[in-house]
Amino acid sequence: MGNQELEQQLLSLDLAERIRILQLLAQSLTLPSSQPNPTPDEINLTRDRSPQHPLRKIPLTIPPDFDEPMPELWDALGQ
Repeated sequence: MGNQELEQQLLSLDLAERIRILQLLAQSLTLPSSQPNPTPDEINLTRDRSPQHPLRKIPLTIPPDFDEPMPELWDALGQ
């Protein structure tokens, strides 16, 4: 695989995968050369590393009056 092919493949990955690869590369620069290279499982680019959170796809909506004062709540506390 040529450098341009590798570059295109890396740029097509999502942000989390690119960050993981950068971490692996940075770590490889700090490790002594006597340590073995990472196994294919450690650098598998096709593996989905993002956890599936059930609430991730629910849009967050904030009402326009979210930060307006609510004196009726203070009145209720005083009773």
